[in-house]
Amino acid sequence: MTTLLIAAYRQDIRDHLALAQTYNVGLEIQAFSHPQVLTGDWRALLKMYQSWLCDFPGPIAFHGAFFDISGASDDPDIVALTRKRYLLSMDIAAELGAEHIVFHTNFIPMIRTERYRLDFIQRLTAFLDPLGYEAEQRNLWIAMENMWDPDPSILKAIMQGTTAPHIGVCLDISHAYLYNNAHPLDQWVTQLIPYLIHCHLNNTRGVIDEHLALNVPGGAINFSRLLQTLARLPNTPWLVLELDDPHAVAQSLKFTRRILA
Repeated sequence: MTTLLIAAYRQDIRDHLALAQTYNVGLEIQAFSHPQVLTGDWRALLKMYQSWLCDFPGPIAFHGAFFDISGASDDPDIVALTRKRYLLSMDIAAELGAEHIVFHTNFIPMIRTERYRLDFIQRLTAFLDPLGYEAEQRNLWIAMENMWDPDPSILKAIMQGTTAPHIGVCLDISHAYLYNNAHPLDQWVTQLIPYLIHCHLNNTRGVIDEHLALNVPGGAINFSRLLQTLARLPNTPWLVLELDDPHAVAQSLKFTRRILA
């Protein structure tokens, strides 16, 4: 059975929450990924969310910190800050009853050397290993998302290298489409099938990351086909409609339900 969620970027999630309740889907909380929130009065926002979500029956996911941090950095101070942000994100996610938490690899594709790629994979794998056990203690699954990753082999190598539990992959479809012309979406899905637990879905016209409705006219990604592919996987990942405009969310929910039916 397919688990469907919608993502809410805004601090005021009530429009998205109402849609989630109307369509009987889950919710991915994303406001706490912003540094201004985590360095501000996040406790007050957490209490507000807890009041809004107290009777919410659907599954909850959470997007953790990702701006300007890297667990694969060569700078120990940046790695320490990244760990601090990740642990705080996991604590807040657990308080909200989330089951999945999304973090980014933050691979830098413009450093085009094999040494950088190998070091990045080794460092990020070592960084994630202890965090997998932290996630397990909080009843969370970490889903590592491709942001600027130029191909699926980076996430695949990290997943093959980690020995920790509760770590998988979040495949962002538009990121994969935009940042990598050499590797079709089918290739991303095929290589990451054993690790895929979470997917971010939105469309683009093919130039920038626009977060458009799945069936928008002129959309570059054929979601009619892709949704069926994802739904047929042995372990179907959570499918998250990552759209800020509530009208685009409703449009995409109707479209997704029709395709998956």
